[in-house]
Amino acid sequence: MLISTMLSAPTLSASTVPEKEVCLGLVCIEVVEVANPGNAADVQTGLGAVSEQFSIGKYEITVKQYLRFLNAVATRPYLLPDHKQEAIVELWHPDMQHTHDYVSKQGLIERTGMGTEAQPYLFSEIPDPYWGVRSQDRSIINITWFSAARFVNWLHHGATPDADTETGAYTLNGARTGNFSRSADARWWLPSQNEWYKAAYFDPTRTGSQPYWNYPTRNDVLPQAVPPPGGPNSANSNSGQTVAHRITPVGAYSNSKSYYGTFDQAGLLWEWSDTSFADHDGRPTTMNLLGGSWSLGQINISKYGARDYLPQYQDDDTGFRVATKGSPR
Repeated sequence: MLISTMLSAPTLSASTVPEKEVCLGLVCIEVVEVANPGNAADVQTGLGAVSEQFSIGKYEITVKQYLRFLNAVATRPYLLPDHKQEAIVELWHPDMQHTHDYVSKQGLIERTGMGTEAQPYLFSEIPDPYWGVRSQDRSIINITWFSAARFVNWLHHGATPDADTETGAYTLNGARTGNFSRSADARWWLPSQNEWYKAAYFDPTRTGSQPYWNYPTRNDVLPQAVPPPGGPNSANSNSGQTVAHRITPVGAYSNSKSYYGTFDQAGLLWEWSDTSFADHDGRPTTMNLLGGSWSLGQINISKYGARDYLPQYQDDDTGFRVATKGSPR
């Protein structure tokens, strides 16, 4: 077991890391720059070394953004070739609409229609009155690795109504099982375990033994599980909170961000990376999930809490954020 020294957090200066909103076709995504390429790995975990500069989503992908995706690519799946139909149908999961009462009293995304030319599917938000205008900014849940990969493929091709979901960052061609590697020419992708880890825990301004925090809130002390907005070290990481505070809008914990300016890498939802884990025979079988969630308690939100599942796994606490090339300047 890895054990680290718990340190009191110093007073932190405001981050000046570049950020911007990138608009592609039907969707806009806020990204922040993850600079300092060539950084060393965390000596306690061996993770976090990244050779190139990149940008990462400031937030997890939201209901609003995912709705744009669904209504662009998933309204008429039964016009597609047989091997692609189910892959597109599965971009929406019934639990997005019929959530358990302990997750959401309303649900997040409703689907109507039949998915045919005559009766296409229509996807619409189920508003949560508690959050008002921010309801559409709730993180999207019940996401498989394949759903996340198809979303970034869509971004790769411009996020237009006819943008392809099967090639780009990952060559899927209707796949619903298996492990897939990132294409060298990917424009948007799911962050690797090291990229995600660096964005969450690395802080080049930190003094002391090493430039990695234990938590994405720039702290070595366990964040408080309190309703948002919380203080400078708080997170959505405890299922004991009220139902309205389980699937929260992204960035609701507005006082708790990483050095690079990301939010909710501690709690809210487990996030898919594109790093494969192998079985005992060396065969890639599972995909990496990071960050903990609203449901499993605070221990999982530390840098020691990564896990892995089959890429077709989904639950009411799985989601994702995206990454892209270069700087948002």
